[in-house]
Amino acid sequence: MMTMGWADGSSFVPIASSLLSSKNDQNVIGTTKKIDKRTIAAKRRIMARSKGTDVVIQLLDQALKAGLTAKYVMFDTWFSNPHQIVQISQRGLNVIAMVKKSSKITYEFEGKRMNVKQIFNSCKKRRGRSRYLLSVPV
Repeated sequence: MMTMGWADGSSFVPIASSLLSSKNDQNVIGTTKKIDKRTIAAKRRIMARSKGTDVVIQLLDQALKAGLTAKYVMFDTWFSNPHQIVQISQRGLNVIAMVKKSSKITYEFEGKRMNVKQIFNSCKKRRGRSRYLLSVPV
């Protein structure tokens, strides 16, 4: 189950959710009889078989269309790829996320394209001052 919610640091209020399944018919449990694609059940089945990263954008669009507002979207490394971050930024929202440690993905940091390891090495962390490895805007 993927749940999108509103949080203020101490509270979490669920806003929307989606059950995720598999695209592979052999891994789907239950009947897959044909149903009218205009129904909410059909729309939910289609969403359940979509990629999780696409479902995040769909849930976010539903929340924005319903009139909910936010300044930031926060998520873990599973969703933190440049394409996802750009899609959310195009909706006028900022992203707070842990990024994947990958030498193939680069971010713009201080005017240069760098991967996460290069960014981490270029920043001096003061020992004992922070519980986090590093927090910088990219």
